[in-house]
Amino acid sequence: MNNQFFIEAALQSNFYQKKLAGMNLGNWEKIPFTTKEELRNVDIFEVMGVNPERIATYHETSGTTGIPTPSWFSHDDIQQEVDVLLRSDLKLNEKDIILNRFPFAVALPAFIVYWAVREVKAGHIGVDEWSNAAPLKRAVEIIQKVNPTILALSPTEAVKLHQTGIQMGEQFPIPGLRALILAGELVSPARKKYIEKLWGVPVYLLFGSTETGGLFVTCKAGHYHLNHPKLKVEAVDDEGCQVQFDTIGNCVITTAREGMPLLRYYNEDLIEVKKSSMCRCCNESPIVIHYGRKDDAMVFEGKTINFLQVQEAVYSLSHVPFMWKIRSEGDHLVFILQFVNEINIDSIQSELSSKLGISTSVELQDIIPIETLTQKPAFGKYAYIEKAPVKDLLNQ
Repeated sequence: MNNQFFIEAALQSNFYQKKLAGMNLGNWEKIPFTTKEELRNVDIFEVMGVNPERIATYHETSGTTGIPTPSWFSHDDIQQEVDVLLRSDLKLNEKDIILNRFPFAVALPAFIVYWAVREVKAGHIGVDEWSNAAPLKRAVEIIQKVNPTILALSPTEAVKLHQTGIQMGEQFPIPGLRALILAGELVSPARKKYIEKLWGVPVYLLFGSTETGGLFVTCKAGHYHLNHPKLKVEAVDDEGCQVQFDTIGNCVITTAREGMPLLRYYNEDLIEVKKSSMCRCCNESPIVIHYGRKDDAMVFEGKTINFLQVQEAVYSLSHVPFMWKIRSEGDHLVFILQFVNEINIDSIQSELSSKLGISTSVELQDIIPIETLTQKPAFGKYAYIEKAPVKDLLNQ
């Protein structure tokens, strides 16, 4: 698609009509970025690109990094979201049964999966991870009963669900399971490989955001290819100038989605665009490597460490922790780690320092107590009739 196509799509919304009024739009690189701050403070109806009667669904970001940003989808946009998943190497089909553990709140991934399942007439099981009625134990029990072919969930949930299965005596790989769809978090190559080893099946990553919609699914070789028909991706330096291939830059996304077009959206992530020749899947589209949020990058002794590098270090350890967090303390990085089995802390600390090339320290902590993984549902239907305890009935 040429630049004029994206400009015309953007001008369907009142937001861009006002933002771009009087500007010379002939020079693409002079078009100002759209920022998160603008989307957080905009009148949500101003960014709508079609008449309200054509809107199918509304979503918002979680708000974990600030005020939630809006996202509108038209009925035609929903088909576009479906196509992102259906044209991928996952090859979703009518014989599949998907256990969908993405939260059916205002976030987007659960709905993309559900829409795609409906399109191909596959089977669907909604087991929302944010629902008190569907804790990890319940999800494992459903997996054991139904034997889904695909699990759709966040990377962290994939690790927690696997450990819950271990606690409940489940044997891996699970019969009939053929793939995992992961979204919602950064997944480095080492993290992807680790989760594939846990579950014994291929992992497909869905990349996008609530604001932009679903954009790419990894190929068989694990890469995101720039093959979305209504998308333009740029990597720019801190001055806003486009960088060359094989250079890490700030991610700028343009999408011609009807419900909410975005023109040069500066999403505060770090990416690198590479030529397709490095991928063995034979897809000729360029590759995008996602390095995480720019705000998550840290500087120690003049060396910048991004979140992808941190993940690569953690998931290539000789003993990978069950759960982990990091904390910056002055001139070194503190790793808060939880292991299921006993390990040599000094050895782990040495590995992390060597892999990252900076000073690190390690603290052990029960981030998620193992015994809580198999807790029963915390919520059920409201009870209108109170029944006397069994012991009281026996004494009557």
